[in-house]
This record gives sequence, C-alpha cells and structure tokens, in this order.
Amino acid sequence: MELPRIGRSSGRESGWRRLQSPLRRYFQPRVPGIACEISRQHFSVVWLEPRRSRRVDGFAVENLPQGLVEPSLTEPIAGSTEELGKIIKTSLIKAGAITNRISLAVPDACARVAIHPFETLPPKREEKTELLKWKLKKTIPYDIDDSHLSFVEQKTEAGKTHVITANIHKEVLAQFEEVFESLGIHVGFVTLSTFAAYELLARQHPDEIRKSVLFMRVRSSNISSLIIQQEAVVFYRHTDYNFESPMDLMVNWSADPYEEIHPCLMYYQDKLGAAGVDTIHLSFPRDFTEAELSSLAERTGASVSNFDASAMVQWKQAVPSNLVHHILAPALGLAMGKF
Repeated sequence: MELPRIGRSSGRESGWRRLQSPLRRYFQPRVPGIACEISRQHFSVVWLEPRRSRRVDGFAVENLPQGLVEPSLTEPIAGSTEELGKIIKTSLIKAGAITNRISLAVPDACARVAIHPFETLPPKREEKTELLKWKLKKTIPYDIDDSHLSFVEQKTEAGKTHVITANIHKEVLAQFEEVFESLGIHVGFVTLSTFAAYELLARQHPDEIRKSVLFMRVRSSNISSLIIQQEAVVFYRHTDYNFESPMDLMVNWSADPYEEIHPCLMYYQDKLGAAGVDTIHLSFPRDFTEAELSSLAERTGASVSNFDASAMVQWKQAVPSNLVHHILAPALGLAMGKF
C-alpha cells in the first residue's frame, strides 16, 4: 500500500507519489530524515542521522499558545503565521535540525478523508479523478476545484479495490507552506498525522497488517482510527474534542477505550462484512495496564497492546518520556521515511 499524501512533491506537483517498493518502505529516500508535525497543542520535530536511519540525533517539542493553531477544513489554521514561524525556528534550533527542506504532518481535521470500494475503475487516471470528484463534491464544504484532490488505489488479495481520497483546501495548504517558506524551508511532503504515525506501526508489525489490525490514536483534542485489512486501509474515522490536556481527556472522556473501539469494529463487521480484527494497537497519552489490555482483549476478541512509538529508534540524547514518544510519533514516522 501507499501512504496517503496531501501535499506537493519536490517538483510542486499535486498528488500522492506512486511507489513501487515493498510494504516496509512507504517512502523513497529523497532528503535528510528531518520531519515535523503541527498540531493544535504542539510543534514537534525530529532529526535522524542520515547514516544511521534509526538514531534520533535531535528532537524538540514546543507547546503552542492556546488558539494559535485551530485546524479547519476551509480557513487558514494559524492565527499568527509570524508567531508560529518563530516557534518553528526555535524548535529547529533546539533539535539541531539545520535544513532547507522538511516533511510535515498536519492535523487530520485539515483534510477530508474518504475510502471508496470499487469493483472496477476507469483505466485512465484523468477518468478516475473525474469519477472521484463527482463522488466527493457533495460531501465537502467547499468547491472541489478549490482543493487538492489526491488518491491512492489499494488492491486486496480478494481482488477488490479500495481508493483512499483526501481533499485539502488550497488556502489551508498554502498557509502551511508559507510559514516554512518564510524561514527559507521548502515543505517537500505533507501528509496527515495519523497516517504518518501509522508508518511506524507498519514498520514494526508488517505481518499483522497483512491480516487485520485496528490502529487507534488518542490525543487531548482528537481520536483517529484506522483499520487495515490485507495491507489496505479499509476504515478511517476522526473525531475532534476540545480538551486542553491529556488529563482532561482521561477525566472527561471515558477512560475505557472500548467505547471508541466498539463502533469501529461494528462498522467493520456490519458494513464491510468482516469477522473482526486480529490485533488492536492503542496509541494513548498513557499506557494501559496488563489487566486493562486483557479486559479489552476479552471484549473485542483481538490481541490488544500499547503502541510504542519509539520501539524502532535509538536516542542520542536522553530517552524522552512516554508522553513525548506519543507526541513525536508522526514526526518519527516521516523522518524514518527520509523524503
């Protein structure tokens, strides 16, 4: 499968790169392993040493002032591009990441993602694009011609095709690019945070995604879930919340993740005719205890585990906390891709 991409290539072309590589290599090596993420709460960046692709030579996580970044489908996300640019510059200096090119993960809420099952598709890419635009134009809150439409075709072992589409409004994408361009940095690749974090899962557990797996990421402001079947993403769900911290999330939102897992599994079983998933990986601000994981496994009928975002990397500096691992997951996924 290919990793969904919503940004532009180094040649300033719209669309997701067509990759001809094995499952474990979602990205072709293009630039040094420096990648970052902008979320509502944080700006994070990691730098992987080029000759040792799994060693983190530098990283930084900076809290963002409340209200500075507000993800939107239709409006520019930064209240002050100048203030955001200063924070980005400071973070890059702290991480020792001197670069004129970078990969970027943006909030899931900035793009509209949909998955379309097809028995057959038109042979030409232009015809496929027109078909997908026709399917999408009534589901997005703006003119589809004012957005970048990207899509990836996924073939399953059963012979079906699942097409992932993503729309990002041109003005939203332009603001992300302009912030970095003001610092003399070109954004060579843009994708959504959940798909960037999923790169780590796919590298850690390639055999599991050849079967079926649910990957759930929870932050203080949102929950995103993916279900992968036979290496194809067949389910995507994103829900925004307005909690200011992970602790607020765990207090106000049910501490039992089954309440979020259950509707994902029900949709998977009822709408897609599947029996269930084999494995569930939970990426939460805190790790669940063995007793909690066992209870979830009993109720879901699947193997359930905490997702360790740093399992595949070594740290040149002091090993950061579990919460920092959790925050850094999207940037780590992008950096390991080495765009």
